[in-house]
Amino acid sequence: MQTAIDDSRFNIIAQSYDYAIATYPDARKDGDWLMETLDVQPKDVILEISAGTGFLTQKIAALNLKGTLFAQDIAPRTLHLNREKNKRFDHIRYITDTGVVADNSCDKAVSLGGWHHMEDQIGITQNAMSKLKPGGYFCMGDFADNSSIQRYFDEVVDNITETGHQALFPSYSRLLNIGRFAKASSTEIAEFDVAFHFDNSAGIGEFFQKVFALDQDPEDTYKDVEKYFEIKLDRGQLAVMVPYVYAKYTK
Repeated sequence: MQTAIDDSRFNIIAQSYDYAIATYPDARKDGDWLMETLDVQPKDVILEISAGTGFLTQKIAALNLKGTLFAQDIAPRTLHLNREKNKRFDHIRYITDTGVVADNSCDKAVSLGGWHHMEDQIGITQNAMSKLKPGGYFCMGDFADNSSIQRYFDEVVDNITETGHQALFPSYSRLLNIGRFAKASSTEIAEFDVAFHFDNSAGIGEFFQKVFALDQDPEDTYKDVEKYFEIKLDRGQLAVMVPYVYAKYTK
């Protein structure tokens, strides 16, 4: 049973996180692989797990206009921001518990960025797979374990945010094993760096400071990002290279 926790990290940082996404709408590209792999169709019934404030919800909802999108999250404040952002769509159902979604009813399921906060990752995957029709698939993506961003979270973010940040980051082998436990008929995994683009170093500092709600000045945040991540020039912009791992589990 997934329950809403009023003082959860997600409720506390929701406003700051949403500010970062709204102020730098072109920075995040970590949903691209998922959107391409999902291949959303107009009548699809889709379950989004850990939908947050609506970064991916918005992209999916614009494509499955004749279907249904279940946007799930445990934090009421994040779902409120999601709803406000996507109020023009009337086919989104906001839920805090996937139990309201019938088994074998969804064409696809998806989760982006919230995986490392889920303690029972096997159970979450098994539950997502149970909601799928035969041949349906569950796609997820998150920060990679044993990487620059994992070290950044563990060594920096956990120490300078109100709620702390301790997490279970996914790896290739872990996701492969989860697919076995979830009895996926096939598992596809991709690992690569995702470029987050900014016009200047000040933008990098503000984005990372706000998206993680850090108790730190943006200038100091940039110094930490510069220390932990590769930053390179890409088409006239600064690109922060963030390691991700993705999986597609087919029922």
